[in-house]
Amino acid sequence: MRIGIITGKDDEISLDKEINKLVPKKHYVNDNVHTDIALAYIMKQKFVGFTVDIITPKEITNQRLKKNDINFIIGYDIINVINDDPPVRKFSGQKGLEKLDKIYKLKSNNVFPSYPFLSFLWSKKEYLQHLQKHKIPISPTIFIKKNVTVNSLLKRIREKKWKNFIIKPIGGTIAYGLGIFNTQECINDYDKLRDYFEEENQFYDEYLVQEKIEGFSEYGEIKTFWIDGKLSYAVNTPGATKPGETYTVKEVIQQDVLNHCEKIGNKIMEVLPKITFNRKKSLPVLIRIDFACCKNNKKMDPKNYFVNEIESDIAGLYINFPNIKYPALEVLANTYVQKAYELIK
Repeated sequence: MRIGIITGKDDEISLDKEINKLVPKKHYVNDNVHTDIALAYIMKQKFVGFTVDIITPKEITNQRLKKNDINFIIGYDIINVINDDPPVRKFSGQKGLEKLDKIYKLKSNNVFPSYPFLSFLWSKKEYLQHLQKHKIPISPTIFIKKNVTVNSLLKRIREKKWKNFIIKPIGGTIAYGLGIFNTQECINDYDKLRDYFEEENQFYDEYLVQEKIEGFSEYGEIKTFWIDGKLSYAVNTPGATKPGETYTVKEVIQQDVLNHCEKIGNKIMEVLPKITFNRKKSLPVLIRIDFACCKNNKKMDPKNYFVNEIESDIAGLYINFPNIKYPALEVLANTYVQKAYELIK
């Protein structure tokens, strides 16, 4: 059996010194071993009886993927192309995005999770509306296209009585393209929004608009990691609201908050689209569900946490912080191998 691991991470350094020693220099990115490569080498070391094919972004082709029985997308997908992070020449721009999309869409390329599931998570609009339909708490959201007029947008914001609001591109991650605005200031000066859209419309076609959650920086997000459908670990990231700001990463110590997030997460796992691979139904290997507080700027209470974001296997694991002790790479290596045998054998 051949297992492909599609890599591409450049911002999550592996702290596993023993595994890092095994990695040849050709797999170093910015002079470091990152968690996707470390994961592949754990699979190589721990298990026998199959081949692990490490595929970098520039090596992604139909021919390469077809050689493997299954290809797990761990480090590079459509969201990376949209954000040009990491930059890959052959997948740059709209043509590059369409090229990668066609590769991942082709069933014979044996990509996991399957394309319909991936495309669902790539569209924040689609999954937020899906969660809302199933009565799962999200922050009230306005969805807009790039050609929206400032006047019509502000009219909708005023109707909701939001004093401050954020705009986030659909397809943006890690706060790429995030805009934070005061409603009255924008009413007084339309150029604040016009300038924002003039810049971001070069890269994005759609946006979501939400009330600015005042507790976001203080309470941070609860990032929960679901491995094979079960909550495995969680971290709390108070501090930052946009790129470049300092934040901390720590374990979640409020059990009532974690219990509430787990309850919501279990419901999400029930209503997510099913993955079909090799005519078999399967759960995703990894899903990260991020929660924030507090919905509608209510007081701090576990019941006021809401779903902020969902990401697939390429999500940051937050294990490159010394105080996070969960052995995520070892658990994931085992789960990816088990998943391959479950779906192929």
